[in-house]
Amino acid sequence: MKIAAFIGSANKNGNTAKTVKQILAGAESKGATSEIFYLCDYLIKPCTGCRYCEKKDVCKITDDDVHILHKAIRENDAFILGTPTYYGDITGQFKQFVDRCYPFCKPIKHDGEKMTFGSILPAGKPGIFVAISGSHGPEVFDSHIKVAGHCFNDLNVEHWRNILVPYTTWTPVSPEHPIMEEAFNTGVELVETFGDKSDSK
Repeated sequence: MKIAAFIGSANKNGNTAKTVKQILAGAESKGATSEIFYLCDYLIKPCTGCRYCEKKDVCKITDDDVHILHKAIRENDAFILGTPTYYGDITGQFKQFVDRCYPFCKPIKHDGEKMTFGSILPAGKPGIFVAISGSHGPEVFDSHIKVAGHCFNDLNVEHWRNILVPYTTWTPVSPEHPIMEEAFNTGVELVETFGDKSDSK
């Protein structure tokens, strides 16, 4: 199993990164391979809302690094999306990434008004969402989960599990933090649950 993790934090040793790395450590203990994409390392221009991708299934913007991230989405078997909380919501880097995943989306109209959204990608890949909050409680994650769910939908990914860590201002993620055991075990379960499917491709 190959796992791609996309992290919307500029701190490569922060709470979000530590949690994601622990999930990957659990997965790697079961034979998975992984790659982390720190979104701040890539030029991700904002979506212009031109709707070109709805007709062509590719983004019209070609002079940034999004093609690298899209390639990883196509080539990996499982995904982790991770973001800290800035001003009560997901980070700007994370939102830019989600917006630019829209070329994988396939809008489907019903009755001329209500619209549902499918994907041009094959189904069957699992996704884990990691969200961290410094001073807010668990209720802050409601909007985070909604955005991550939309992104997973566009990628035809099963939103398999959330790892949510509040109050890290007072209890930062460390080797002793309770979330570390949960994160490691989640990585193990990810491979045990979906690894055979990806290996049989």
